[in-house]
Amino acid sequence: MTATNSHLVAQVRDALDTAKRSGQPVPGRPTLVRLTGATDHAIRKALAELASEPTSAGEPGEPAPPAPHQPVDTRPSKDARLVAWAGFVFGSIMSIAANVLHTWLPATSQPADWSPGLAPQIGAAVWPIGLLLSVEVLSRVPWPSGFQWTLARFGGTGAVALGSAVISYGHLRDLLLAWHYGPLAAAVGPLVLDGLMVISGFALLAMSRTAPQRC
Repeated sequence: MTATNSHLVAQVRDALDTAKRSGQPVPGRPTLVRLTGATDHAIRKALAELASEPTSAGEPGEPAPPAPHQPVDTRPSKDARLVAWAGFVFGSIMSIAANVLHTWLPATSQPADWSPGLAPQIGAAVWPIGLLLSVEVLSRVPWPSGFQWTLARFGGTGAVALGSAVISYGHLRDLLLAWHYGPLAAAVGPLVLDGLMVISGFALLAMSRTAPQRC
């Protein structure tokens, strides 16, 4: 005897769910005809009715609906912030110290009591500090949109950063050469030191602007 339509739909659903739970292939219409005793036409109608039903999370064998959007905490860990601060402080202090040491290079050809004086040493520290501050202004200030502001940001502030970086680079390179570093090491050493200061500053900026986001 052919089962009623609602009963047949339940039988077909159970057969499909059983196959999914056991990892077996989904039974086709001939198999469902044999399992339920219904006609192929009735099986077609039952499958069509199942296909039109809304999927709910509680139905066995059916995929659960996507989870609602939840806030994702992307705040950096304390270790990340500590590492960025360490790189920023170390790079800044070492760059300033190396620029100041550059003023002492003539000491080898001067009398024993010679010193470069306070003013040249302060002046040598100006360049890495200028590089540091220009990067901070370039990145942290919420610049308005518009051509004139873009020109001021990348033309004005960028020129200060570039000039400071070039002078600081020259000081560090001369210092490394005086310490008998090879030409290649003397060429890349300043990039490492000033680059560490700059990239650590950008890392701190990125972490300060990071907040929980929605996926």
